Amino acid sequence: MNDNMTKDKMKIHNTLSNAFIVLSLVMGIHSCGFLDVVPPETEGPEDFLLEAEDALKYLYGCYGTLQNKNTKVLSYNTLAFGSDEIVGPETVYDNFRKQQCNQITGFNVAANGGVWSDYYTGIGYCNKFIADLRATEVKNLTNSDRTAYLAEAKFLKAYYHYKLMSACGPIPIIDAQLPMSTSKEQIPGRSHFDACTDYVVRLCDEAYPDLEKNFDNNARYYGRATKLAAKVLKAKVLVLDASPLWNGSFYDKSWKNENFETPGYGHELVSGTYDPAKWERAEKACLEAIEEAEENGHKLFSVEDSEALRAADGIPLPRIPVTDESARKEIAKRAMMFRYLSVARPNQGNKEILWGMLWLTNEISSWASYPHYVLVKENGQPAGGWGMINPTLQSVESFFTKNGRRPADDPVFPSEGDWFRRAGFEGSQENVINLCANREARFYAAISFDGDEYSPVIANGTPLFVNALNPDENGYNTDKYGVNNNSRTGFWNKKLVHPNTRYDKWGNDNTGSMTNHPWAVFRLADLYLMYAEACAHTGHLTEGLDYLNRIRIRAGIPEYTAAEVSGSGAFLKAVLEERFCELYLEGWRLEDIRRYVNGTKYMGHDNYQGLNVLEKNPSFDSFNVRTQIEQQYMWHNRMYLQPVPDAEVYANPQMVQAPLY
Repeated sequence: MNDNMTKDKMKIHNTLSNAFIVLSLVMGIHSCGFLDVVPPETEGPEDFLLEAEDALKYLYGCYGTLQNKNTKVLSYNTLAFGSDEIVGPETVYDNFRKQQCNQITGFNVAANGGVWSDYYTGIGYCNKFIADLRATEVKNLTNSDRTAYLAEAKFLKAYYHYKLMSACGPIPIIDAQLPMSTSKEQIPGRSHFDACTDYVVRLCDEAYPDLEKNFDNNARYYGRATKLAAKVLKAKVLVLDASPLWNGSFYDKSWKNENFETPGYGHELVSGTYDPAKWERAEKACLEAIEEAEENGHKLFSVEDSEALRAADGIPLPRIPVTDESARKEIAKRAMMFRYLSVARPNQGNKEILWGMLWLTNEISSWASYPHYVLVKENGQPAGGWGMINPTLQSVESFFTKNGRRPADDPVFPSEGDWFRRAGFEGSQENVINLCANREARFYAAISFDGDEYSPVIANGTPLFVNALNPDENGYNTDKYGVNNNSRTGFWNKKLVHPNTRYDKWGNDNTGSMTNHPWAVFRLADLYLMYAEACAHTGHLTEGLDYLNRIRIRAGIPEYTAAEVSGSGAFLKAVLEERFCELYLEGWRLEDIRRYVNGTKYMGHDNYQGLNVLEKNPSFDSFNVRTQIEQQYMWHNRMYLQPVPDAEVYANPQMVQAPLY
């Protein structure tokens, strides 16, 4: 990694963090909830908005919410990761597990990772920044910079409203700083979901003309909002609004406001009938965002891009269990490409990032994913990770085979009765089962298993082949590794782990330097799939299939023909399956499950399965058995929304709690 770029990134991150902290002190705003949008009286902006640099620091404070522990895009310990993708040990009581087990209530949501207070605090910052900058003459601040800063704050306000909508449904719209004289009876309640959508769209449209086109890959300004980010956010909120949960299929038809009305909607909060025009509007917005992205030089990350990085890092191709020698090398290259996709910077050829954030020491990408045994240190003690981010068997089965089909749907893949038998490889890969052989590149980039080469250089420049049966290596052994640091499914995560991660012979690792890089909040592959999804609903099969197949071509799997996806619901099914493979563990899965009202289908107790891992020193046959994970997993329809903290409901007479809480 370029040292100067790293320093620049750390500089802007520290500026963001420090500005956020300083502004909390200067303005007297604390992260304690929705009512904080009514800030106490403080010194006026003329006391701290003195120079142009002060205005920029103040703006950075508006970005601070993006780095909060409950709202970070890639922190597994948030409610957003509580889907069917991964599980953890029952002894680790993280927030994603509380979400999976229906243990979030209006009483404990704030303490357990709820986003209500965090995002409304961010909205409060944006509103105050906009009001202060408009009211204050700032020395040496140009009109063009002032206009751009105001547009960025407006975009962030739109983004925070969108994220609240995704988590909590219809929300109060806070478009301006409320005056000190505001009584609790004047604080707004929830607006109709469609009105919230229109509000976010309006903010995006208003901000767009004044946002920068780009920042020329200047690392000092990386993560700031651009015109393209506004286009993608507009598409995101319109796809959400068009989705079944908010377009005629809401699970509680009786849910309404009691004391608050949305102009034009009355007490209604959710559309009770399906409106196909919503998908047409979403399709148009997705296409406009795609066109802008491509005009600005964005493209899917490629094998050519990643091979240059792999060569620079001196990493050999991974050994993957694919029987076809002619296909093996190409799949291995693509697997490495997908691993680099998560970590490569724009100036390293990664033009897929449409809007990104700095990603600093995230646990998914490091110790929580590595197996607990990587190598033996010079003192004879093992060095490794926690091994507690464990893909479910449902995730393993949802990735495609090398033929581009799920294992259960691939006619030339072994039958389900043979999935847990040896696939016939030798040496370190002897215990690879049929289910994990001959899969697509994204599977090998994301999932690790018994006999898998976890990473080619992680053990002091040598590979780690997972030995899940040996209790002295990667197998189950609470005596040696403790009760927390064991796989609960027999599978491990590789997604987001930098391919150049290494432990040295003393057990030190380079995790810190490997995680300090940008992460795509919005990326092009997601946008392509959003467009294809909208086309599936509007009936524009030809247009949508083109963009779906761009994703499949990049993945190295066969394209779909129109005939293969032309049946009733077939194209939509294909798009949603592709979203799982492409966007696994990127924070979108729970939103996808919710917006298609699929909680019962994917997140019931019986969906959480793995292998028979809770046995020390098992045989191959006793280990490789489909096994129910006996934790308190369950689905309840109230889990479609996060609740509002009870304190906010009590404080605001206009607020109604989410259904069934």
